[in-house]
Amino acid sequence: MMTPLTPADPHRLGGYWLAHRLGAGGQGVVYEGYGEVGERVAIKVPRYDSAESRARLAKEAAAAQRVASFCTAKVIEAQVDAAPLYIVSEFVPGPSLRRVVAGSGSYEKDALRRLAVGVATALTAIHQGGIVHRDLKPDNIIMGPDGPRVIDFGVAREVGPTTSGPIMGTPGYMPPEVFSGRGASEAADLWAWAMVVLFAARGKDVIEAGDPAAVIGRVMEFEPDVCGLPEPLDALVAAALARDPTQRPAAGQVLLRLLGHGGQAPLRRGDDLLERGLTQAGALTGRPEPDLGAIAEELYGELTEAERATVPEVFLRMIDGDELRAVGRDELPDSQAVDAMLTVFGAAGLVTRSGPAYELATPGLLHAWPRLRDWVAGNREGLPVHRRLAEAAALWDEHGRRPADLLHGSALDRTLQWAATAHKDLTLGRREREFLDEAVSLARSRARRRRLVAAALAVLLVVALGGLGTAEYLRKESSRQRDDALARELAMRAADLRQSDPQVAKLLSVAGWRLSPELPETRGALYDSLSQTATSVFLDPDYTAATVQNLSQDGRVLVSVDGGTARIWDVTGQRRIGVLSGVSAEVSQAALAPDGRTLALLDREGVRLWDTRTGRPLGAPIARQGRPSGGGTLSFDGSGHYLAIPWGAKALPEWWDVAKRKQLTAPSGAALNAISRDGRFGYVVKGHDAELWDLRRGKRTPIPPIEQDKGVINQTTFSDDGKMMMTTELVNSKETSRIRMFELPSGAEVMEQEGGMGPGGGVGPEAGFVFGDAFIANWGDRERLTLQRHSTPDTVDSQTMPTFFDAAYSQAMPAFVGGLRFDLADRAVRYLDEHGAVHTEDVSMVFDQPIGGGESGDVRLAPSTRVLAAIWGDRVEVRDAVTGRALMKLISRSGGGGATAFSPDGRRLALAADDTVHIVDLTGFKVSARLKLGGGIEQGAQALAFSPDGRTLAVSRYGERGRVELWDLERGSRRAETGTGATDLAFRPDGRLLVTGNPLQLIDPEKGVTRPPEQGTGQLAGAFAFSPDGRQVAFSGPGRLTLWDGDVRTRIAEFPAVPGSEVTMLAWSPDGRTLATYEKGLRVRLWDVPSRRPLGVVFDGKQAADGADGGSVAFSADGTKLRAAAPDGTIRVFDVDERHVAATLCVRAGRTLTAGEWSRHLPGIEPFAVCP
Repeated sequence: MMTPLTPADPHRLGGYWLAHRLGAGGQGVVYEGYGEVGERVAIKVPRYDSAESRARLAKEAAAAQRVASFCTAKVIEAQVDAAPLYIVSEFVPGPSLRRVVAGSGSYEKDALRRLAVGVATALTAIHQGGIVHRDLKPDNIIMGPDGPRVIDFGVAREVGPTTSGPIMGTPGYMPPEVFSGRGASEAADLWAWAMVVLFAARGKDVIEAGDPAAVIGRVMEFEPDVCGLPEPLDALVAAALARDPTQRPAAGQVLLRLLGHGGQAPLRRGDDLLERGLTQAGALTGRPEPDLGAIAEELYGELTEAERATVPEVFLRMIDGDELRAVGRDELPDSQAVDAMLTVFGAAGLVTRSGPAYELATPGLLHAWPRLRDWVAGNREGLPVHRRLAEAAALWDEHGRRPADLLHGSALDRTLQWAATAHKDLTLGRREREFLDEAVSLARSRARRRRLVAAALAVLLVVALGGLGTAEYLRKESSRQRDDALARELAMRAADLRQSDPQVAKLLSVAGWRLSPELPETRGALYDSLSQTATSVFLDPDYTAATVQNLSQDGRVLVSVDGGTARIWDVTGQRRIGVLSGVSAEVSQAALAPDGRTLALLDREGVRLWDTRTGRPLGAPIARQGRPSGGGTLSFDGSGHYLAIPWGAKALPEWWDVAKRKQLTAPSGAALNAISRDGRFGYVVKGHDAELWDLRRGKRTPIPPIEQDKGVINQTTFSDDGKMMMTTELVNSKETSRIRMFELPSGAEVMEQEGGMGPGGGVGPEAGFVFGDAFIANWGDRERLTLQRHSTPDTVDSQTMPTFFDAAYSQAMPAFVGGLRFDLADRAVRYLDEHGAVHTEDVSMVFDQPIGGGESGDVRLAPSTRVLAAIWGDRVEVRDAVTGRALMKLISRSGGGGATAFSPDGRRLALAADDTVHIVDLTGFKVSARLKLGGGIEQGAQALAFSPDGRTLAVSRYGERGRVELWDLERGSRRAETGTGATDLAFRPDGRLLVTGNPLQLIDPEKGVTRPPEQGTGQLAGAFAFSPDGRQVAFSGPGRLTLWDGDVRTRIAEFPAVPGSEVTMLAWSPDGRTLATYEKGLRVRLWDVPSRRPLGVVFDGKQAADGADGGSVAFSADGTKLRAAAPDGTIRVFDVDERHVAATLCVRAGRTLTAGEWSRHLPGIEPFAVCP
């Protein structure tokens, strides 16, 4: 729980301002803090400064840095050799496991298993890093937004021979051997893991805290009770609580068992084990408390326009440099708006009151709230001047307004200059204005020179703040501030409406930008609206909770049934196109035939068909016998000849011939549970077995049996062309699901895919062929929709059967989705939400065609953006980035070195294949030189870079002995080698520095020597790029985008962290004011360099964030276009000229704001042309 800072607490530690206490104990205090650009952190300060405390803090920082960041809180920096001691780590938003259990009770079944998986995943990563945690307990497990995280390495140590020493940790979670003097090994963490699982299952500590001696006695006598734990947790917990530590399983073995691998056969890579664990535990999240900035922004949004206008004025007066100051009410504007604003922020605890004085409650707010940071930055030079003026005026007023207390000389000159020309969000209060008036009057009576100077400045002051000029000046200033405030608010409203009202969101984005086109928020709103995939939302105005709904197969038509009436709606046109009266009042399901002419309605009496054109029933009801089972959905097949009816005892529906009113059966007499569109193949489910029949021949087609894990078939579908069949099965007690695909007519299995059903878990219990059989769609518990390209091998055998298809689309879905439909003509997905609204999502990006063969690889765009170099499998290709035409003969490689680089002038290209680098002249696309690297293909090149003058090529080599080599291209010889091989290379634009990434190295290209990086830069990772002038370099990691000076010595700024973003490439705009980042998941984002803010996402490919990372991005020469190349060679071009983006959004919206929308979202603003 967060508690306020005490008077003894510091306000600032290093580059971080404190906000609250997160906790305090015997070892020290943990604070919530904020960095210079608003990054939220946790800061631990030891209670005592001693040699022992310094050593322990250094060990804690080192231990945490050796563990994968996804399962713990990443250490950002630490001060361990000078007072004050502290360690800064990533803030993991969320409650501790103990708080979750205290508030919500114990964990059960799947949630308990996921928790066990999450903690076991963290322990596996910790132990892989050579660390024993030694204090695992519910308080040190944070239920973060991406699953459980293990924190606090304060008593951790390296794995090694155990030795006796001080007992450190929490006794109730420590194993018996620790109290016997044997020390804590990895096995001690497994004991603690088991005790944590029991705590979560029982809802309380198994060994309750109390007198230490009594607790230790209970530990020594402890006998585990695992009754009630689900399998295999019961056996694993019992094993982990073995008294003999050598008999306890390793964390990796526990994780393998929990993931269904029996604890024996490892996955393909060690990382796969952690990735699977992270995925399964990821759905188990806590409810994070919002940061200070989010709280302040929400309060700000609740204020009226007049109240919002007072916030910068009041808050800036409460700031003195980097410190806070109390402000008397008499120093603030005398208005009801100020009183109301102070009441709102005071009630939320962000402003405190002591007598007549008000003060910001926490220094962390100065950097946590972006608006306040902007106000401070915009008024930084004037704040000290105003502070001296306010203090001098107060002193003058308190001492009887004596002339001796007035400002004079240069101090008066500076103050008048600021008041006349430089003040922005601060205005003069009544007392301050009177103070300056008296000072100016006094100055006039002094020497002529001083009188003339002061008079001149006074004239400026009068022009700016008095007489006829006052009204005009204040009007313009007030209008600008009002427009900026409203524009920011419109940008926020657009973000809120992008899913619920996409068209209005687009229009509000444009309106906000037209009001204040220079604001990063309004520019970002344009780009975010440009990339939004939600295109429309339609709601039947007569919908109620009792309404039964369904969509046509393409989702363009909606049927709503209630009260004996069926209404038919055109979703795309948002108009009603038909009404049927006299239908049953007890309809439970409805279905439309593909041609929209027939409506099927299911009630207790059976299924009745209706003609939607005449509004009349078509014959007698179908399938009168039996009762509805609730298993399955009433639906037509793609031909409209067959109808699936969820009737009878089976969970799967049964199929009927619509024209003949006859149930479809196999030659064996069993009811068909699936039938191909052409009627040739039928499928019958029999318990844990199934039959595939060739109905034309009357014979059964052999298919591979369901495996021995007793899978239950959940769904069966046929492709439109009848050449493929797909089944989804629930396996492992329905905790995971499996998709299997069969070729017809042979019945051979050609694909199998299995995974968890949660978000990112692999496959879902429902799947189908969609978009003309070009894609396979599957969705896990309707929580995530995935589209995979359908690419069956030409020949079918055990060697060619694919296990996975490349995902072309992966998108989280709302909690409830009904009637998921795929519209090939519109290239859209439509679905019903729990409120009866039809949502349309644009998925046209999955139809973009790659210029290569579609294989993922490593691609790079030339500076001109016209040429693409790509490494795909065993070949290196050069293609026209616009037409896709091959520009030269491909270069083969045998799997060794592979890298590409363009010269800065775009005239040459270096291609590395195996142990050779090919230099290509791009004017004729001919190889002009070949550099033989030597050392064999296993030591080939992994990165290349041309010097700015094109005379030197830097080559980074693979292998343990790989180094960075500098080649003289004029002589074709190696002239130097230094450092170690790295994955990225870049020359500074002046050519006097070569930087490598992963690891970071700084190389003098002229001397060919490496100089050590500056302290604090060793953690820089990820992609990086120099600004066009070479004065700045941007790094994408760790964790966030940062700017450094061109020598990589001093950090200039940090951009806000974007959760889930993993940048693989950076590009600067030609003017150096914008950064573009290419992220995993095919996401392209823009960043505003001057304001250090994200501008917005210009494209979101909606792919899994763990996908391929070989994409590329580059600006056009004029900076108005951005071209991005996906790893598979798909090229996309984005117009980033904001004027063109606004015009595009207007076209997509297809209208402008209505009068009602205008009054609701832009009150008090004279109407202007949003979309002229």
